[in-house]
Amino acid sequence: MARSLIVPNPRGHVARLLEDLVVAGGSIERIPANGKVPRNGVKLVLRARGKDLRLRIFAYKVTTSGRGRPHERRVEITTTYASGLAPVGGFSDAVLGLDHQSRKYVGIDPRRLGMGGATHNASSFFDREGLSVRPGDLLVNPRSVVSTAFNAGIELHAFFDRTRLADYLFNHRDIHAGLYSLSTGSAATKRSGPRSAAMRKKHAASGDLFVLSFPGLRRPRRPAVLQRVMAAAEAGDFSGIRQRISPERLRQIHAACEEIGALGEQHVLADERARLRSLGLHRQADRVERVSLRSVSEGYDIASFEDDGTTRRFIEVKATSGNSRVVDMSRGEWEAAKRLRRRYYLVRVTDVKRSPRSFYVRDPVALESEGLVTRTATGWEVDLRRVPDRLD
Repeated sequence: MARSLIVPNPRGHVARLLEDLVVAGGSIERIPANGKVPRNGVKLVLRARGKDLRLRIFAYKVTTSGRGRPHERRVEITTTYASGLAPVGGFSDAVLGLDHQSRKYVGIDPRRLGMGGATHNASSFFDREGLSVRPGDLLVNPRSVVSTAFNAGIELHAFFDRTRLADYLFNHRDIHAGLYSLSTGSAATKRSGPRSAAMRKKHAASGDLFVLSFPGLRRPRRPAVLQRVMAAAEAGDFSGIRQRISPERLRQIHAACEEIGALGEQHVLADERARLRSLGLHRQADRVERVSLRSVSEGYDIASFEDDGTTRRFIEVKATSGNSRVVDMSRGEWEAAKRLRRRYYLVRVTDVKRSPRSFYVRDPVALESEGLVTRTATGWEVDLRRVPDRLD
């Protein structure tokens, strides 16, 4: 078998993808006979724990959306099955976006390649907050879309850095089907140096694909969670569930709840920005922040502005896939509400996966005097069933 050097293609992002796989711990076993890296649609065989994963990967640059939405980003996909892209037998397709500014990846649902219609434009849009994912984490963020190609009209994007690139590729189908824990898994071992020496040496060369091995990679999965178990998890009461729930299963259930929470936060985030823009406060709309992506200890999820454009408002989002208006607040959330009072909003988002509706309650601490707040072992329970939206 001949040995060849890898010949990067200056156009496209595949060479960067290969380098990141190597720097993150992959070992190159074989390269194509000509050593050339294609501009796109690279064929890879990834090996981990005796399993071969055969992928054709398309990588695109993350850009602004082009729709006049400052917080929206896009992965522009114009090569689709309808435009002449042919499936390759024995290979699954994967789609990635690469953000050069943050050096983060965005995993796109490969069902996008089957979309596009007559224009062959199957672009996927997402909110830029996902790109602030912490190093070493793999964040799965839901977004409501019009297309019926996605279950319940929800598209799942994955955000991660190169240390989780192999994790994503091995699990990308489960991730986009909602069958993967949001922040669990094993990051590959990062190699030292800004550029891997393995990319500069000669490798065994034959055929038309790259083969890389990841001997230490684990592949965690999360099965679908039953609706009644989800409802029990949201209520924090499993007494009505007869089946045994192991600690691992409980972690999986909580991961599913995280997905619901993220969808609720995205819904409120979009509403806040739309409200401020409707008031002509475009600069303030651009500064609305989903704080929960960078810190979980602030006692609120979103930092926004009041209608005057100056006073800050702080929002704690409680989302549910059902319609319950009884919510739990942690000690940290309650302390933040007591400190901020009328600048603090509790927002309940119901039916978040099908037809989300938001209920705003300003200064939830005031409900205590009305007998609508109950002390619990872990915080407070707030009953919003008899409370109208409180915005004044």
